[in-house]
Amino acid sequence: MRVHLCLLLVFSLFQAVQSSTISSITASSPLDQSQTLVSPSQIFELGFFMPNGSRKQYVGIWYKNMPHSKVVWVANRDKPLEDTDQSASLVIGRDGNLKLLDGQQSTVWSTNVTAKSNYSAAVLWDSGNLVLQDRSANEMWQSFDEPTDTLLPNMKIRVNLKTGKTQNLVSWKGEDDPSSGSFVLGITSETPPQGFAWNGSSPYWRSGPWDKSKFIGIPIMNSTYLNNYDLQQNIDQGTSYFYFNNHSNSYFGYFFISSEGSIEFVSWKNGWSTFWEAPATTNHCDIYGTCGPFGVCDSLGSTMCRCLKGFKPRSDEEWKRGNWTGGCLRKTELNCQKSARAAASTTVEKDVFGQMKQMKVPDSAEYLLSVADKEGCQSWCQGNCSCLAFSYVDTIGCMVWSRDLLDLQQFSTAGEDLFIRLASADTGIPTLTILIISLSTVSVIMLFGAGTLVCGPSKWRGNRRYAVYCCLKGDLALTATYEFCMIGITKASEAR
Repeated sequence: MRVHLCLLLVFSLFQAVQSSTISSITASSPLDQSQTLVSPSQIFELGFFMPNGSRKQYVGIWYKNMPHSKVVWVANRDKPLEDTDQSASLVIGRDGNLKLLDGQQSTVWSTNVTAKSNYSAAVLWDSGNLVLQDRSANEMWQSFDEPTDTLLPNMKIRVNLKTGKTQNLVSWKGEDDPSSGSFVLGITSETPPQGFAWNGSSPYWRSGPWDKSKFIGIPIMNSTYLNNYDLQQNIDQGTSYFYFNNHSNSYFGYFFISSEGSIEFVSWKNGWSTFWEAPATTNHCDIYGTCGPFGVCDSLGSTMCRCLKGFKPRSDEEWKRGNWTGGCLRKTELNCQKSARAAASTTVEKDVFGQMKQMKVPDSAEYLLSVADKEGCQSWCQGNCSCLAFSYVDTIGCMVWSRDLLDLQQFSTAGEDLFIRLASADTGIPTLTILIISLSTVSVIMLFGAGTLVCGPSKWRGNRRYAVYCCLKGDLALTATYEFCMIGITKASEAR
């Protein structure tokens, strides 16, 4: 685990030596530039700071007593104070709001809530949450509802589909500039949700769908992560939110999105270290859509990008230059598309589905809540010509794709089975499969009855590899090789 060097010297405090600390900000006890507000157990600290090399002042929160600690929240990130302002303060205003006033007593930043009186107080909890309370200690505002670039334990990133409100992380513009940058990290409102990063309005990275315990597009998110992370979705209310726990403040750590778009989980263990990063500096495949539509990115492959079986590069010249974002085109028109135009008396072969293993499934999945199993998922996709691919994940259910298959990645570990719709001409295998049934197989049929799965060996003469042809209930033919698995649909009469 490498030391998180970019956090070193992220900021310098405005005062070389803090003269005092306070436990709350009230109408009679404001915070000036010589003071800091500290949490009860001295874990977090709030005060005035200037980023390293900057001539602007900000109010922020950081871990106390931990060298080179990153500023995890900034109040006035887009409205800095000048470094010459020596009289700024954080006060409780007459309207009960927490306000940052400059030396001219003008409001630079405010919690901007409706308060009944100025008997309110601002306190900093050991979670790093700055909270504005009324005189009865009821919460009126909290910094956890207005994150900047950092997700602390128990803080949430969220989306509300009905109201359109989102709560995202927004990067700093630069390491010495806390103002809002171009990278945004949030979660999507689809079912199931995904973690998603944007560079401006362009997709930059995604986690893959949430499977009730992890994001399936992050192979390293194994069982060691499962006790701390959670994503809750209420489809009826249109809400989704993601957070991670830190029970009893047992460790110090956070997620953040850097000014260069790197999403990192950083933790303290005798110093700050990065335990996970995406897009990984060693894996360009993490960047969204690297290989374009119908292209597969494989960081361990001889070439990083390749087209799906049955597809070819949209532009050979661009691919030779290493520009794969244009993606791939289908070589052969799908049989179901031909069938829609063919005369009723014309026989058109069925499409087949190619199985790909250990895949990061494409973006823009459609979730079929009513489909209960893998067979139903396959049947639905087979019966809808617009369905280009499907995947059935036990902990999610049936996902199908009718748009361009984008942001595909081949994993070396983890990943899911993905079935791609292909014209039979692209497989080299006829749709009609002839079953060679031995006497022993007939005995099995007699023993277990009609509808039992029957498999017999046959030789695929096209490439001299052995395949297994199976017939399930007379209407499903499975053809498999160790290199590629094909699923073809045949009529019961053809199977017999």
